[in-house]
Amino acid sequence: MKRKTIGILGGMGPEASIYLYKMLIEYAVAYFGAKNNDDFPEILLYSVPVPDFISSTKAKERALAMLLEKIREINRTNVFRLSIACNTAHMLLPNLARAAKVPFISMIEEVAKEVARNKRKMVGLLGTPLTLRSCIYQEALQKECVSCVIPNKESFLILDRIIRNVIRNNITKEDGRRLIKIADRLKKQGAEGIILGCTELPLVFPSGYSLPVYNSVAILAKSLLRNYYK
Repeated sequence: MKRKTIGILGGMGPEASIYLYKMLIEYAVAYFGAKNNDDFPEILLYSVPVPDFISSTKAKERALAMLLEKIREINRTNVFRLSIACNTAHMLLPNLARAAKVPFISMIEEVAKEVARNKRKMVGLLGTPLTLRSCIYQEALQKECVSCVIPNKESFLILDRIIRNVIRNNITKEDGRRLIKIADRLKKQGAEGIILGCTELPLVFPSGYSLPVYNSVAILAKSLLRNYYK
């Protein structure tokens, strides 16, 4: 019998892709009773070195072409669900989904559903400048009747620097403190929770924050495993 395979488009950035893989393994044990090697899901991770589009759409078309090439390769495998280990790259999801032979599980939609399940009416969103400007989260949250507040333009630059620090594996304690300050401002604007809407941010956002924190990587990992084990 052919095994089902979870497909992941990663490399945006590499540290976040490793984190998603780690979450899949840990959650397979914690929530789905994996004990032996053959209890764990088969995972196909493509770490694709796409050009940077954290804060600009200039390289978007080139990135799309590279990811579409990988989709064509994945279409020849046993992958039964696809995902993207990057929030910003979900801007390309409509194009990628049309080329894929199997469904994508959208990180953005899964996070929005989780927020709605927790009965939050307004959340704060942290992410790359491009994610924040693109409104992909705002639109998904609106479908779940959830409002969203985002950081100011000055904070966009701070978030950009922090995310780039994670990508180059150069995280500092100051990065965590700056994120808390931005989150605190969103809290003052009425946010009842904070979405870490960039896959790098869970690697640097301090634990124990005063509001519920929605880790987009962890939420995607649980959704992929639910689909795998059901």
